[in-house]
Order: sequence, then C-alpha cells, then structure tokens
Amino acid sequence: MNPKIAFFDIDGTLIDFDAPSLSPAVADALRRLRAGGTKVFLASGRPPYLLPKVKGLAFDGALCFNGAYGFDRKGPLCSAPIAKTDIRRMAENSERMGVPVLLAGAKTMGSNFYQKNLETYMSFAGHPNHVVDRETFQHLMADDIYQVMAGTWADQDAALLAGTAGVQPLRWWDWACDIVGKGSDKAVGAEKVLAAYGLPREACAAFGDGGNDKSLIAFAGIGIAMGNATDDVKACADYVTTPCSEDGVAAALSHFGWI
Repeated sequence: MNPKIAFFDIDGTLIDFDAPSLSPAVADALRRLRAGGTKVFLASGRPPYLLPKVKGLAFDGALCFNGAYGFDRKGPLCSAPIAKTDIRRMAENSERMGVPVLLAGAKTMGSNFYQKNLETYMSFAGHPNHVVDRETFQHLMADDIYQVMAGTWADQDAALLAGTAGVQPLRWWDWACDIVGKGSDKAVGAEKVLAAYGLPREACAAFGDGGNDKSLIAFAGIGIAMGNATDDVKACADYVTTPCSEDGVAAALSHFGWI
C-alpha cells in the first residue's frame, strides 16, 4: 500500500548538489507517486521562495526552514518563528565574531555582511548571500524569522549562540549551519502536518541524506536514506537506496512498489 504522504528533502536527495534541478527520472517518479494518491511534500531547510519549480510537477505542500514553517495549497499548517531576543543576540555575536548571519523570514531574507562560506552555502539553493544595509537588516530583525544561516564551523557554533535561550544549530555541511528554534525540526513539522490531515506517522514515508533529516527519517513510518547519506543518517533508516546522483528516490519508489 502506498503511503498517504511522503516527505522529501531537496539538496542531496531530490537534486544532486551539482545539478540545477530534479532529473527527468525523479520528476517522473514523483508524478507517478502523486497519481497513485500519495501527497508529495518537500521537507527542506530552504525558505518557500527557494523551493524548486519543475514544469509539469506539482507539490502538495512543503516543510520549510527545517520544519519551522509548513504549508499546503490552502495555507499555513505550522509556524514556529525564533524568539526576537535570540535573533538580536545572534546578530550581536555575529558582529563581534566577524561571522555573518543570514535571517530568513517567510517572504524575504538578508545577511549583515559577506562571507565566501555563506555564499557557497546559499549557492546550493541557487540563491546569493543577499547582503542588506544596516537599516534593512534591522527591519528584518523585527519580522518573524524562522531560520538563521551562519557561516560557522561546528566549533564556532557555541560562541554564535552564546546568551540565547531557545535556538539550536542543524548542520548538514561543514562550513555553515542552519539555526532554528529549539523544538523545531523536520520530524516536529511532519507531525503537525500529519495532525492537520488526521494521519498517523505510520502513513508517511520520508527521504533524506543529511544530519537535518535524521529526525524525520527516524519518525516516518518508512524512513529512507540516500546512498550518499552519512552513516549516522543511514543508521536511522528502514531502507538505504542508491545515491541521489543515481536517481535514488526513483529507485526506492520502485523498490517499494509505490510507482
């Protein structure tokens, strides 16, 4: 029996890091999955305005900002912005450390200054590290911010988060990280989406490759890790498919008889 809903990470899962978009085989597999009655949701660290658009393929909804903000075609399903006191403290720490932070809201984003690591990190989503002037950055800090991207190495995270009370780093790349509110991750977001549809977790499947996918893969009724996933992600999975570069999503959907 097909899952009622399936959650898909984007980078390294649906789209290879060196590719501009989904491969034709993966796009066709998702179309066939939807045609069989499964809701297809994206589950990414990306904001809504950086989700992929594929001709002839519609998504039923998305979890953005690593689960902090979710929506379907009718509107929002979950929303957990970061406390503004924590946003201010991270911005202060950023200035002191000389490490930029990029604040991402539901409609726009901007960083306080340039850094090559953060520029490369944002390029995976096809978006530049958009540096804004101080006044614009202050306006951003007053908005609802769901995720902060920072060009830190893991051993710098503690200094950036010093004095905060309600945030946590989620890392899938060595040179930068995503920061979301404590209690926000892809599994928490997926649980809220399932509740909105009246579905148990056993009715969902999830696909991912990075550290920020571990909770979702472990939570799902069937959790599937990509062949290019790290060993700790694979250890959480019920099944390990082929790498993203070899159309692993399509291979897994075929393996389970869902397409």
